[in-house]
Order: sequence, then C-alpha cells, then structure tokens
Amino acid sequence: MEIFYILNHWHWWALATLLLIAELLSPSAWFLALSLSALATGLVVWGMPALAGLVQLGIFAGLAAVSVPGALMYLRRRAATRAGTD
Repeated sequence: MEIFYILNHWHWWALATLLLIAELLSPSAWFLALSLSALATGLVVWGMPALAGLVQLGIFAGLAAVSVPGALMYLRRRAATRAGTD
C-alpha cells in the first residue's frame, strides 16, 4: 500500500481535470460532482500536505458520497421546474 503515501495535491487536481473532461464527453452529472470532490480534496491536501494517503481517499469518498446524490437531486429538481414552465 505504499502507493497511497505518494499522493499530493497535484494528483487530486489532475484527477479533477480528467473527470471534468469525462463530464464534457458525457451527458451526466456524475463526473462533474466527482470532479468537484477531487478538486476539494486537492485543496484540503494543499492546506495540510502531511495527510496520509488513506485519509485523503477517505475525504474524497466522503465528499463524493455527498456531492453525487446532491447533484442528481439538483438536476431532477431543475428538470421538473423546466417541465412545469413549458
């Protein structure tokens, strides 16, 4: 498990960029929410660079667990509002 000890903020920002590109190529909100979670994790790691890699993964997993359902609920609410105004 030594690979988890070499994670730094650049890795998270690169992952956020890749997920954002995936979002641009797909019509879903999954990748955008995951991209924002990776970006936020990168910001946390930038502020606290001594965090262990497994803690970083836990932060990312927690943020993803909150952001993905939140984004999907937001998009459903937005689609329902648009359908009601047409």
